[in-house]
Amino acid sequence: MHHSTAASHSTNQASSGVKPQRKHIPGPLWPTAARNTIRFAHQALSFVQELRERYGDLVTLPTMLGPWTLVFHPDGVRHVVQENHKNYRKGGISNHVLRLTLGNGLLTNNGDSWLQQRRLIQPIFHRKQIAAFGQLMTESTLAWIEEGNLDTSQPLDLFQQMSGLTLSIVCKALFGADMVGYKKRVFVASSMINYLEAQAFYVPGLLSLPTPQRHRLYKARNTLYTVVDELIAERRKSAAQSENDLLTMLLQARDEETGLGMSDQQVRDEVLTLMVAGHETTANALCWTLMLLAQHPDIEARLREEYISVLSGRAPQMEDLPQLKLTRIVLEESMRLYPPAWAFARQAIDEDEIGGYRIAKGAYILMFPVATHRHPDFWEQPDVFDPERFSPERAAGRHRFAYFPFGGGPRVCIGNQFALTEAQLVLATILSRYQLRLLPGANIVPEPLITLRPRGGLLMTVHPYKEL
Repeated sequence: MHHSTAASHSTNQASSGVKPQRKHIPGPLWPTAARNTIRFAHQALSFVQELRERYGDLVTLPTMLGPWTLVFHPDGVRHVVQENHKNYRKGGISNHVLRLTLGNGLLTNNGDSWLQQRRLIQPIFHRKQIAAFGQLMTESTLAWIEEGNLDTSQPLDLFQQMSGLTLSIVCKALFGADMVGYKKRVFVASSMINYLEAQAFYVPGLLSLPTPQRHRLYKARNTLYTVVDELIAERRKSAAQSENDLLTMLLQARDEETGLGMSDQQVRDEVLTLMVAGHETTANALCWTLMLLAQHPDIEARLREEYISVLSGRAPQMEDLPQLKLTRIVLEESMRLYPPAWAFARQAIDEDEIGGYRIAKGAYILMFPVATHRHPDFWEQPDVFDPERFSPERAAGRHRFAYFPFGGGPRVCIGNQFALTEAQLVLATILSRYQLRLLPGANIVPEPLITLRPRGGLLMTVHPYKEL
């Protein structure tokens, strides 16, 4: 097929000692820049698929913001995020928008200061630490159900409900018992930020000009800053740093080489990053999974059998996860079809080469899990929901970067194990008790903002199972 020809072509030439003639990356002609920008803003998902089908695995897209290089092949993705990651820094529109609210946390930072932060924070997300949060995840979900959030009398906007649940889980993990008094302010501010970031993603200028949107974004951001700063100050003052929440761990983290910890501002930026980035992606993953299960009652019925045989009526615990095999692969397949982080952007620091093509210094590189996850060269029937493709037998030998919902390489999402654990425990807690159904005639459209979310929410009805 035409997809892999570029890579093999360059190796053949290189081995024969001839310096390869570096070709121009294929793509639409320059006069289409305005049209491309509008199409990307309004139909990103179908447009990106179309570009891959038409031009292959590496595409130059002229836009009003300059040329973009789109990388679809897993080899190209691996090159950018892993093999030559030092040449590619975080950049682009979404990074600009995120920096306005999250400051310089792990998600937005670059270079040596990023590396130092990563080294400090990495131990906090060790498997043992995450295991300690397992109980918190299940208990929070049970408490959330008991508060009546899964109202069975009327349709619910699941996206809103899941966002509330995942935000309360991440806040309890971050702040422990201190969270209670601040809950309302945090919820209001972070939903405001999500909404405004979503708008800004389409109109980047909104936040660089003194618009009402920017004023509202800063107001919401300042609310969060105030809450987090108060919590940091209290925690630094109190000797009670025996709390085993993430905030205490961040305050206690020390660089092995220098012995230095983080400044209050660094701690705050990391807290906000974990809070805002950490809850919305998981809420999206849960929404898409529940939607897919409602559309595939046969798989939902098999999940139900798994819960009856493994849990026999009790709430799921961390120790149950290895037995909840179907839950895990259902989630993985859901994140293949609807990856919450649907696109990743990088900027080339120096000139480079991908698959025999020249990448200019400063090139803006985009990678799309949402397209690579449905690449027909790597996935049979790519648009079909088939969790079994993640069974060990079928996953063996698959390209490591055909599936990268959490990115990859040194910058792979630091919270990936936390998010996967949380999503599995939340699903098992809810689905062992309730069945969720879509409204008849529901038309669900994925909306690619900073994360991939259901446009206008996701309305579903909730039906309790008869007692086990």
